[in-house]
Amino acid sequence: MSAIVLTILHSLGHVVNVYIFSISPLSILACMFPHVFFNDGSELPQKFYWWFFETVPGFTGVILLLVLAIMYVFASHYFRRISFRGFWITHHLYVLMYILIIIHGSFALIQQPRFYVYFLVPAILYLLDKLVSLSRKKIEIAVVKAELLPSGVTHLEFKRPQDFEYKSGQWVRIACLVLGTDEYHPFTLTSAPHEDRLSLHIRAVGPWTTKLRETYSPEVISELGSYPKLYLDGPFGEGHQEWNNYEVSVLVGGGIGVTPFASILKDLVFKSSINCKIQCKKIYFIWVTRTQRQFEWLADIIKEVEMNDSNNLVSVHIYITQLAEKFDLRTTMLYICERHFQKVLNRSLFTGLRAITHFGRPPFVPFFNSLQEVHPEVGKIGVFSCGPPGLTKNVEKACQQINKRDHAHFIHHYENF
Repeated sequence: MSAIVLTILHSLGHVVNVYIFSISPLSILACMFPHVFFNDGSELPQKFYWWFFETVPGFTGVILLLVLAIMYVFASHYFRRISFRGFWITHHLYVLMYILIIIHGSFALIQQPRFYVYFLVPAILYLLDKLVSLSRKKIEIAVVKAELLPSGVTHLEFKRPQDFEYKSGQWVRIACLVLGTDEYHPFTLTSAPHEDRLSLHIRAVGPWTTKLRETYSPEVISELGSYPKLYLDGPFGEGHQEWNNYEVSVLVGGGIGVTPFASILKDLVFKSSINCKIQCKKIYFIWVTRTQRQFEWLADIIKEVEMNDSNNLVSVHIYITQLAEKFDLRTTMLYICERHFQKVLNRSLFTGLRAITHFGRPPFVPFFNSLQEVHPEVGKIGVFSCGPPGLTKNVEKACQQINKRDHAHFIHHYENF
C-alpha cells in the first residue's frame, strides 16, 4: 500500500510540473531546459500531450503506472483467491517494471539523474536474493500417502529428502508435476523435525488447492496408477519458531491456521520425552473451530500429543464457535453434558480428548489474567496466533490491555491466513 501511495504522490508531482510547463513562456522553458528548447520565436510551449507521450520519461512513466496498476490489482487478496495463476503471471511483470524504471530515471529531461543512489542498494539486495533462490535445489519427491479429509483438507505424506533439516513451525513451497512445475505454493509442515516423513494438511480454498485435492482423489489415483510427484522448495523461516524462547507460551490457532502448531506440539512433547533441555516449561494451546468436525485431523494429532505428554507440558483448550455464546437452553444442556462427561471419564464428549471443550469465542483477557496467577514468577509470556485477521486482532487487543498492568508482559507474534 505504501508503494501505491508514493507512486500517486510522485505522479501528482509530475502532473503539477507539466501543468506549469504548459502555461510557461518559451523564454522560461529555454532557461530551464536549454538542451531541449531554444527561444528563437519559432516554437510554442509544448502542451500536456507532448510531455506525457512524446518524451521518454513521460511515456515510460505512463507505462509504469499501467504495469503497477495491473500488478496491484492481481496481487489483491480477492484476485489471488479466484485466480492464483493470473497473479503468478502478472507478478512477473516486475522484470518490465525494473527496465522501465531504469529508462525513466536515466533520460535527464529535468535534471541530472540521481536515481541510481536510491536504486543501487535495493538492486544489489534483489540480485543476491535471486542468486540464492536460483542456487537452491528444488527437490523432486515421491508422495507415499494421500488422504482426503473432511472440510476440504488434503493430507499428503512424502519421503523426507536426505539432509533436509527444518524446525517446527516452518513452511515449504510445493509444485505438483501434474498441475505444472512453474507454480509454487507455500504450506506449513505439520510433521515434526524428528519424524522420518514430511506431511502437509492443505485446505482447498482456491483453484490450485481444489485441483490438487482432485488430483489425489482415489478415482484419479486409480487411473494414474501412482501418486503424482511433487517439487519441494524450502524450508523457510517462520515467526512461530520463537515459541521455545519463553518459559510459558500460548498458541492460538483458528481455521487452517492451526497447521504450524501441529508441528510445534509434537516437537515439544518429543523433546520432553527424551529429556532434551528446552527453555519452554508450559504451553497452552487454544484451538478455535466452528465445529469439532471441521478439523478432525488435528484432533488425531492432539490425541497423539496427549498420549506422549507424560510431563503434562501441554494444556489444550478447544472453543467451538458455532454454538451460541449466550447460554440458551440448547447450549446449557450441551455444557452440562460436556462437563459431566469430562468429570467422569476425563474426556470430552465432542472430541474424545482430555482437552477442555468450551462453547463460544475464547475470552482472551480473562484467560491471560489466569495465566498471570498460575505463573506469577514468569516475567514474559509468548503469545503466537495464526488464523483469520479477526482472531489475531482480538489476541493483540487482549495483549495490549493486559500489558497495561504491572504483571507478566505478553509478547504477541501473529500470522494471518
